[in-house]
Amino acid sequence: MSDALRARLKAIDANCENTANVELEKLFEDANYDDAKFRIPSPQAAEAIWLKLIARKEHEFIQEIAKVLKPDSTVLSNATGKELVSVIEAMIDTLFAEDRYVDRMQYFYQEAARKALLQETSSDVQAKRLDLIDATYRTGVKDALRRARQNILVELDLYKQPDAPTDAGFVSQWRQYSTLSPWRMIGTIVLLSLTSYLIAFVIASDAFKGLLERFGFSSGTGL
Repeated sequence: MSDALRARLKAIDANCENTANVELEKLFEDANYDDAKFRIPSPQAAEAIWLKLIARKEHEFIQEIAKVLKPDSTVLSNATGKELVSVIEAMIDTLFAEDRYVDRMQYFYQEAARKALLQETSSDVQAKRLDLIDATYRTGVKDALRRARQNILVELDLYKQPDAPTDAGFVSQWRQYSTLSPWRMIGTIVLLSLTSYLIAFVIASDAFKGLLERFGFSSGTGL
């Protein structure tokens, strides 16, 4: 199982990278030319491609781990399972390592300069602008990588528990539901709060206390 899962994760990584490369090439192909001069594509568009790449890998890694581990949730409880966990964790650290991603904006600038055939020397203002974009990108991509590693390892950790199939499915659905939209997450929290208040109201009602007393249960503060 270890070798098969490693091979699948590597294949997912490669497929996601290929998809991102195609999108990046398309970005360059669509770059505008004015008076036969190459215009650099939007760095923000390139950043969006790489952030989407990380999110896509995270989603597909979690799906693959669940697909392999969920049918036999006890696979991680023995010595071989613990070794498998260590292997997967090491792979996650490698495939989502910062040094694979943080320099991509610099490579993007270098490729843009090559395609422009260095026709013009960038001004100091332009250089400072690109440095700011690069710094912003580095901050964003590091944060995205940190979240991706955490979410994948949380998914893996779920299958270490005896009741993994139930818990893993519930937590996975909750994470996908709550992170789909910030407003949906807020709405969910509000809904859960209202539900809690409703339950408390019902428990405190005289009708509920009377029902408990009919069945011989105490309705005091110890309930």
